[in-house]
Amino acid sequence: MLLLLALSLVLGIYAAAHGQTNPSYSVRCPSPADPRYLQFECAGRPFNLIEDTLTKDWAGLRTELSKLGIKPTASYTANLMGNPSGGQSRGFTYAGTLQASIFWDLDKLLRLPGLSFNIGGAWSTGKNLSAEYIGNNFWVQSAYTAPGDGTNNLTLGELYLQQQLFGNSLILAAGRLAPAITFATMPVLNNYINQGINPIAGALWTNDDTFTSYPPGVEWGVQATYNLSPAFEVATGVFNTNQSSALGGKGGLNFALQEGNRGVLTVVQINYFLNQAPDDKGLPGQYSFGGFYNSNRFDSLKNPGTTKSGLYSIYGLFQQMIYRDGETGSQKGLTVWGEAAIAPRSTVSFMPYFVGGGLSYQGAIPGRDDDIASAGVIYGTFSRYIPRTTAETVIEVNYQISLTSWLSITPDIQYVIRPNGSSAIKNALVLGTQVAIVF
Repeated sequence: MLLLLALSLVLGIYAAAHGQTNPSYSVRCPSPADPRYLQFECAGRPFNLIEDTLTKDWAGLRTELSKLGIKPTASYTANLMGNPSGGQSRGFTYAGTLQASIFWDLDKLLRLPGLSFNIGGAWSTGKNLSAEYIGNNFWVQSAYTAPGDGTNNLTLGELYLQQQLFGNSLILAAGRLAPAITFATMPVLNNYINQGINPIAGALWTNDDTFTSYPPGVEWGVQATYNLSPAFEVATGVFNTNQSSALGGKGGLNFALQEGNRGVLTVVQINYFLNQAPDDKGLPGQYSFGGFYNSNRFDSLKNPGTTKSGLYSIYGLFQQMIYRDGETGSQKGLTVWGEAAIAPRSTVSFMPYFVGGGLSYQGAIPGRDDDIASAGVIYGTFSRYIPRTTAETVIEVNYQISLTSWLSITPDIQYVIRPNGSSAIKNALVLGTQVAIVF
């Protein structure tokens, strides 16, 4: 942890000397009023109180709070989905999450520029269609976020201090953090409903629960992101590996460092942001490469009853707009994306190999400039030491109807091939819709 902070300080001094600043956030932070899967760097970004939220200015309260540096956000996401054919049995479930967060710029209180406090929480309701009826690994409902121990559907989320330095080129954070909010994610992935796509490559959380996103899980940790230039960014973090905390145990109040765990999770990622600086006129893209190493001990899949030390994954992902419909800066057009993850230690990795890809088109229908049509496919192979399993494939097609800037409805179709990698479970057709509201 001390090494991380020292490295961050050195990078920050370099940034100050060279005058680097963060690139444009128009692509990377498309909806800062919505806390659901809001990327780490997007917290606290300004948004339009009137246009972007259902409850608008709260009779002027939001404006008054902003004068104190306080920016509350909230959203509700619901997945209503069923499998009319295939799976272990036919069924229908609702899964929903009400999520809220508060960003507090402490400069106004403590006169410390760039220092902020962030806290979040969520209330999860409903059931998991994948667990209840289908029996597959890549959950078909990303809105299902109930804690793994089933103790409390109301969970405390991220809780951390953040410091921005040197023109926001260096961002440090320490406290209760969710690694997947910063690492292995891209904005385009939020267009999907399957949890194997949204918010990160499904193999990463399949292999290691502590590489978690909130809701429901968080870990004690420290992390830093640093912009080498408007195009290049490096990010790194060190996190605790408490499995209960990663699964949202005790309503997010499990603050213990060790409960059978002994190691730490270390993550490093390099990002290249193509054509995202303020004056760039080309088509925007993001290219990321990273990996993590968990030094904890894991149950051996080859020799049950024994454990092995260490698990690692290497991943790469990209999104690239390849056609723009309109003038420079327009978000209308076609974006393609792809991702891959490798965790070759099949003795401890449930899913050694994973690939995925797809496309999203915003404004495909004339007069519907904010609607987004998306299609994607993911494929993950299970360890050869898990009997009678091969690989699971999910195909998803959806159309996000943006009724207003704060309300969207997304009809969705998914097809799950060999659920949980087993030929004993029939391929499943999943139909449903997502409703998302920003308050």
